[in-house]
Amino acid sequence: MIEVKDLRKHFSSGILKKHSTKAVDGISFQIRRGETLGLVGESGCGKTTIGRLLLRLLEPTSGKVIFDGIDLQQLKKAELRRLRPRMQMIFQDPDASLNPRMKIADSIAEPLKLWRKMGKSEQKERVAELLETVGLNPEHLNRYPYQLSGGQNQRVVLARVLALNPDFIVADEPTSSLDVSVQAQMLNLMQELKKEFNLTVLFISHDLEVVRHISDRIAVMYRGKIVEIGDTTDILGYERHPYTNELISPASIEEDALLPGDMRTANPSGCVFYPRCPFAAEICSKKEPGMVEVEKGHWVLCER
Repeated sequence: MIEVKDLRKHFSSGILKKHSTKAVDGISFQIRRGETLGLVGESGCGKTTIGRLLLRLLEPTSGKVIFDGIDLQQLKKAELRRLRPRMQMIFQDPDASLNPRMKIADSIAEPLKLWRKMGKSEQKERVAELLETVGLNPEHLNRYPYQLSGGQNQRVVLARVLALNPDFIVADEPTSSLDVSVQAQMLNLMQELKKEFNLTVLFISHDLEVVRHISDRIAVMYRGKIVEIGDTTDILGYERHPYTNELISPASIEEDALLPGDMRTANPSGCVFYPRCPFAAEICSKKEPGMVEVEKGHWVLCER
């Protein structure tokens, strides 16, 4: 469904002295049709930027994003707009995703008005059906977002996304602002809807337990690069990259601390993780590693 080839996104800042930040730095991966790929890493590593690039909400510096055989960078605005219903995004904050002045029924109906030719009665019926699909009651239709909980509003957002029958969804930390009990309900709902609608999903999160629950495969990201990717059972059971190991270490989770050093510390000539790696050798500071397949479908950005 999704093929990413050597994707890069650099941001420039500064007026007198320009500074370039490599938010996404030459990554390549695929998302198979019908699967959920979990994308994890520390804040600021480029996860959200990848999600926006896949939907062409951001223009890449270089590289390609191919959606169902279509090179998104080659599409004109009108062609891209026609493709939009098939690609949707769930943002982190449900309250910011909904217009506070619109009733829930109107929020869900909005994409139907824009993209589907329906009569009022058919549209009303479809909105009620979507609301039931995401586990809300008819009484919620005439309420405003401030009258609902965070979890209920995220269900409304999900109903609005499903209104257009998308093929691919980018879910950008959709449960991070919810209580733990509500998180579990939301994750179970997303799993059910994924199967029912045969969705392909990129699920972005910093929480490995959440990703473990919902993902078929996991990609681990560090400073703009994917450092490890593979099946969920391989990544969480037989991880090979030292950064992945540190992410899933119980001690790191309990102490809320990772390896010493700053993620922003750059190593321009060698491995991106060299300044923080406990196993670094001299060659790691000079040679940038390539992806190595340690087992079938399990790739690691490390040559040690």
